[in-house]
Amino acid sequence: MARRDRNVFTIMIVPHAETKVFTFRLSTLAFQAICYGFVCLFLFMMILARSYQTMAANMWELEELRLVNREQREQIEQLVKEARALQERMMILDELDKQVREMMKLESYDAGDRSVALSSFPGGGSDTGLAVTASMGGIGGGRLPQAGGVGVVSRKAIQDALRARSILESIDREMTVRSQSLHELRRLIAENMSYVAARPSIWPAYGFITSYYGYRFTVYGYEHHDGIDISGRVGTPIVATADGTVVFAGWNGLYGRTVVIDHGYGWSTLYGHCAKLAVELGDRVKRGEVIGFIGSTGKSTGPHVHYEVRVNGRTVNPRYYLGGN
Repeated sequence: MARRDRNVFTIMIVPHAETKVFTFRLSTLAFQAICYGFVCLFLFMMILARSYQTMAANMWELEELRLVNREQREQIEQLVKEARALQERMMILDELDKQVREMMKLESYDAGDRSVALSSFPGGGSDTGLAVTASMGGIGGGRLPQAGGVGVVSRKAIQDALRARSILESIDREMTVRSQSLHELRRLIAENMSYVAARPSIWPAYGFITSYYGYRFTVYGYEHHDGIDISGRVGTPIVATADGTVVFAGWNGLYGRTVVIDHGYGWSTLYGHCAKLAVELGDRVKRGEVIGFIGSTGKSTGPHVHYEVRVNGRTVNPRYYLGGN
């Protein structure tokens, strides 16, 4: 009996009041089982608390992801709007390019298909979170926070990003084509401006015509007059009628002191009977620049300038190149 009592624990609860004493008798095995139960319960509560803490942290991160996702979607939508606005401006620039080419009678620039679709991609789908691990190629704001190692982006955000990327790629292609077109247009305009600058188009001196182009009777007989004579006072400035290079500046037996200018594109002009020259051989002159002064040198009956226009070496009527002045 004594050996059996050694395997039993007695727990006595004695109240302060004069009431009955409570006595509990537990075997060693039962006491150990209760201790193990309390330990397991404590561990379970610790695990439960840790799980709750982790879940709360994940919920907070998920809410943060939703906020970031919303902000990125708004940024992407704004980017799409700006891309479309830029696209419309490119279309206006394209139309302006065409108008300039039509005005200058230039061929349109063709570089294949330059069309850029303004229609958006289908935007269906809900805002249900979609787990993705692939990078969006730099589109949108900063990097998404990570929840358990997986970025959460909505389907709509992905579709908006793809739409923005497509529009931007189209704009990039259009800008490349437009850049090539504008470079070509600049070259053609420069050539056209050079052509216009080289075409004689103003009067060589202030005065009035006393002898016209063609056959005429003179004191020297019936002969062809290769230019026109513009009478004026001695010393009246004579100007170049177009841009060019002086290829002759000196004495000519027939025209006295003479200037010949090569304008390029087959055009050249001659200014004869000058009293004095203001240019030398090889000088580059601009339209309206003084090259000499009216005189009566050479075979002349009075002060005037003999003015000739040649196209590919052949004389033409200078009256067609005097402009409206």
